Amino acid sequence: MKILSILSILFVIIFSSCSGSDTEKSLTLKTGKYIYTFTDSAGTTLVDGEMMFDKITKHKESGDYLVTGSYTVKTMTTDTSYHGFSTMSGGELSGYYSDEKKFLNINTNPKIADANVFINVNVKSSLLDGSWYYSTFRGMDKEGGMFKATRIKK
Repeated sequence: MKILSILSILFVIIFSSCSGSDTEKSLTLKTGKYIYTFTDSAGTTLVDGEMMFDKITKHKESGDYLVTGSYTVKTMTTDTSYHGFSTMSGGELSGYYSDEKKFLNINTNPKIADANVFINVNVKSSLLDGSWYYSTFRGMDKEGGMFKATRIKK
């Protein structure tokens, strides 16, 4: 009977100490489809479409997350003063996400080093809210504006 009592106590201690270790903190940023809008500083829509975040993988050294996915362009301005959008035809995207800061940085053309449109947003549940900028090889911001995206509920 003593052995059974001791085993029962050990079982309870082991079970209670392990139960929390398998539960991972859920991320604010979720995989899935988002509808997005790029606007200028006056709020005029320049580009809209859909983004898909396929994979969010934890980076071992930094503790931040690598985000990969793709995007499509539904409509784009014909205003020729926005050169940055000439690099946006849809395709792959990549970025880094900090769940601690609730901050996401996206590169809309990760295969080239210059003339990219970058997106910096705060992540609030299913809403991404922030800004975009076009950067050249020399790192000079050429243009920018506001960015919003909302996760599509399935």
